[in-house]
Amino acid sequence: MIQFLNQLFKVNTKLKIAIYGQIIILLSSITLPNLSLAQFPRFDAPIPNSSSPENSSSSPLPSNNIKDQPGLLSEPSFVNNSTAPLPEERQAALGVIKPVNGVVNVKLTNKTATTISYEVIGDTTQRQLSGKSEVILMGLKVPINITFYRDKGGFLLIQPEFISNNSLLELTMSETNDFALDKSSLLIEETGSIFLN
Repeated sequence: MIQFLNQLFKVNTKLKIAIYGQIIILLSSITLPNLSLAQFPRFDAPIPNSSSPENSSSSPLPSNNIKDQPGLLSEPSFVNNSTAPLPEERQAALGVIKPVNGVVNVKLTNKTATTISYEVIGDTTQRQLSGKSEVILMGLKVPINITFYRDKGGFLLIQPEFISNNSLLELTMSETNDFALDKSSLLIEETGSIFLN
């Protein structure tokens, strides 16, 4: 391994190409038993001058300091708090439905002339709701996520209506030509907060 690193260092000094970042990454990803740091070649040492005519020009030598090399990071950058924001941090809830014993009921009303496919993620397989029909999904345990789309494409305008006396949320689905109004999923959190996306 030491011989490989020495050869790499010699190639680097001949070509005068900054490959220090890649070498450091390589070194940081391996562990070698019974080796001290003194056995590794120094990459911060000046590049020796060559006596060959092609290298005898008076042009300045590239910097050996990693921090001075363009395109190389001097310190690793990490993204803190990389979890996705919660729905309530991205948008305001459309409303709140009160779950009874942790369950709610959702009524889907299809006012379009085409079939709408829907699925309660983790609860049902994909199902179809034919045009001009409706279905009530009973006893859905919160949190729930329902996805839906028109089988022949096109955008869906979804209008929620709350019927609080029996924990029922009705979603009336109709056609729209406006992309900004298109919705394809419903999320009801454990708290009963409702989000359409």
